[in-house]
Amino acid sequence: MSKNANRLFSPLRRLLGGAKRGQDLSRSLLLMRLENTEALGNILDKAAMGHLMVQLSMTLGGAVRPYDPVQVLAPGLFAFVLRDRTDRDALQVARRLHQQGQTPVALSGQQVTPVMTGVLIHATTPDLPSITALVDNARQRMNLVEDCALGQLRLYPYDPALSGPGLIATVSDAVVAAQMEAWFQPQVCCNSGQITGFEALARWNHPTRGILAPGVFLPHMSPADHNTLTLFMLAQSMAALKTWDKAGFDVPTVSINISNCELSDRGFADCLLWELDRHEISPRRLVVEVLESVGPVTSSGETRENLRKLAEAGCQIDLDDFGTGYASLDAIRQFGINRIKIDRSFVTACDIDNGQQRMILAILALAERLGIAALAEGVETREEYAFLAQMGCDEVQGYAIARPMPLTKSLAFLASHADAAARLPTIGLRG
Repeated sequence: MSKNANRLFSPLRRLLGGAKRGQDLSRSLLLMRLENTEALGNILDKAAMGHLMVQLSMTLGGAVRPYDPVQVLAPGLFAFVLRDRTDRDALQVARRLHQQGQTPVALSGQQVTPVMTGVLIHATTPDLPSITALVDNARQRMNLVEDCALGQLRLYPYDPALSGPGLIATVSDAVVAAQMEAWFQPQVCCNSGQITGFEALARWNHPTRGILAPGVFLPHMSPADHNTLTLFMLAQSMAALKTWDKAGFDVPTVSINISNCELSDRGFADCLLWELDRHEISPRRLVVEVLESVGPVTSSGETRENLRKLAEAGCQIDLDDFGTGYASLDAIRQFGINRIKIDRSFVTACDIDNGQQRMILAILALAERLGIAALAEGVETREEYAFLAQMGCDEVQGYAIARPMPLTKSLAFLASHADAAARLPTIGLRG
């Protein structure tokens, strides 16, 4: 970072230091996070990415008053203290900064578009919180942002409960206390419009913090938590398949996410296959999603053996977050990968961003050559959906189709989807 940029951010450093001693208070704080860093990193080299961060910092830092200090808390994470602002004034400033942060930038002979998520915290109580408390509140709120809100600006009241300690229980405790739930997000074929399956996604129905997405609790999970959560999600997924079958809906598969630490456990595949057999669920109906970082070079013997057993038994294997890891080609060749999931960082704005389009087309061409399917996740707009379908993507998943939903709501979704498909016009043949 340049010396000029450092001068811009030094005021908040001093304020944060003073806030620890209770010397500085404020009412509003804006936190902005760059979301598409992975996609930008695949378009720009390291030097250009550095220039982008500096340019964003200088642009945003120069757009506020000298006594509204701004700080880069981490690469791509910006905090703005908005002093002496009403909630309306603070929101107007936040909207302007959010819009400026997403202005296209010309770098290395091409134009890129940053995607920024904004969280504005405004204290409505007479007693003003410290800067540190506001930053902590904003960070907690940012961690709770759902996928559908990424790239948007949200206003929240200051909540002292979010500035204390984090989660007080483990994921294993949450499973035992019946606080964990399985939600399901549909996957759709781009050619036929038919449902090809659902992905099972964990949600923690926390007694004080409400529904928590995995991004909040996954970073704090132990190997024991991962094992407990996987067994829970497997049980919920098998129950969901039976529920859909009983209701007369054709749902071919359900996908569950498996962590690398579980794949390295000896006997993991045997345990999973035993559960499927015990519940009379065909292995072909279970899709195991593994991270792209799983590769023959970096994987243990146990990991390779578990994946081999699952593939030989008929389980389908997805390579998740494709394009953000490494060693994928070897993984596809040796582990019998059936489908790659194109990471949402490449999907965002793919209908209008030339850089995104080049990445999508390259991934689809690779999948076609390797003879495997491609599913794009994080599809949030009809325009993105249309572009992906036109380019030959096999399947899509995201809010353009439906949000993750509890099992009970999935039945209504399937009924509505089937009704809409039945009402589509058909082309008759002349006799």
